[in-house]
Amino acid sequence: MFKGLILFGQFFTKLNLPFPIDDPMDKFRKNIQYLTLFGFVFGCLEGLGIWLIAQIFPLWFSWICYWVLDGLLTGGFHLDALADTADGFFSSRTADKIFTIMKDSRLGTMGSLALLYFYALNIALGIVILPKLSALKLALLSATLTMVTKVGLTILFYHMHYAGSPHGLSKIWLNVAVWRIVLAQIIAIIIIGLIFSISGLIGYCLILIGALWYRRKITKVLGGFSGDTLGAFACLTQLLFMIGITVAIQAGISF
Repeated sequence: MFKGLILFGQFFTKLNLPFPIDDPMDKFRKNIQYLTLFGFVFGCLEGLGIWLIAQIFPLWFSWICYWVLDGLLTGGFHLDALADTADGFFSSRTADKIFTIMKDSRLGTMGSLALLYFYALNIALGIVILPKLSALKLALLSATLTMVTKVGLTILFYHMHYAGSPHGLSKIWLNVAVWRIVLAQIIAIIIIGLIFSISGLIGYCLILIGALWYRRKITKVLGGFSGDTLGAFACLTQLLFMIGITVAIQAGISF
């Protein structure tokens, strides 16, 4: 497990983790069950930073700082995928042309809008519920949001069809054992339930529903997933969770 967590840290973050890992491709696949746990552990590091900021500045400022900190620590790993997917998917071209657009390193109009909408909606939703949050709860929300990016990924790994580049790294996620995916979800559900009770579980259910729709849509249009389309959904899971938990809290559901 330890090597798996280190490997995920080396892959998904900008942290300097100087631990050599033998046969990383195989260890990626065999440690998927710990991917959501890694997301929460890494999220707790970000959450600690947000809690410290909240001791000095207002919660709304700390909430904005979470998104800045996350981008810095991850290098915008999934954000780049969100922008590329938006540029390609909303070009209304053929599948081959969409993949070509996604590989283009330049940022297009739809990619720019996707990033703007992503940040605007997430920050706005957080501000809506901030009056009901303490500094500790905000830190835990930050940690959970970092974790749910990995929740979305592991759901999509289930019998995933790959349609990206033959040399793409995302091939390492193929043929993941179902029990590993299920265990990753169980870990996430327990953490979400303990922190946010029913409100959090509603947010999780929205992610699950979104994953089913997204999987069907991507498969229909592109024939399968690529690294960009996987990473894009990792971002969308944060937005889906925020929508679910905000609606639940505003409706007075257990928090």
